[in-house]
Amino acid sequence: MPYFNNNEDAYRLFSKDIISNADQKIEKLKKEIEENKSKNIARIESELHSRVFRGLELDLNDLNADFSANLSKVRNEYTRILMTKRKELLDSIVSEARVKLDNFVKTDEYKKYIKTKVDVINEKFSSKKVEFRVKADDKVAIEGIKKNFNGDFTIKEINEIEIGGFSAVCFDMGFMLDETIDAKLTEKQHWFYEHSDLAAK
Repeated sequence: MPYFNNNEDAYRLFSKDIISNADQKIEKLKKEIEENKSKNIARIESELHSRVFRGLELDLNDLNADFSANLSKVRNEYTRILMTKRKELLDSIVSEARVKLDNFVKTDEYKKYIKTKVDVINEKFSSKKVEFRVKADDKVAIEGIKKNFNGDFTIKEINEIEIGGFSAVCFDMGFMLDETIDAKLTEKQHWFYEHSDLAAK
């Protein structure tokens, strides 16, 4: 046990020990406080980041959904307009062709066309009875058939043919040849719609 000369020496010694222990404990507490502070700050920052990024992700998802919906709407509208314009253009080309063909049946070339087609029917069916179907009141086709077909035949005027030409039906052979200009136009129209760059892709 230490020996003290007076109370003052004892006080100094105890005071020194107390201060030294207090300083150590204070340093330890400071360190713990700093560590806790750092951990809590890190945790709070992490939570904030998570919330912010979660919020941003939700906002971005909403924006993407809106953008996709708007883009789809624009695409659909653009496609609809484009398809309408394509159809208008294709129809206008077919209409022009129709006008030219309507004019063609009023020319001498149409008489030659009828003769050429009747000659083909002569080669195939001259020994059989043939029913010719022509546009109502198509005098050129009627006259061309009467003048150039050598076999037995009848002529039937029908409203289904709107431009010209004829179809020839041989009931004995169960055969029909469609030499109408209408059929040729429809065939070309289908081909054009399928192969034109204007056709829908």
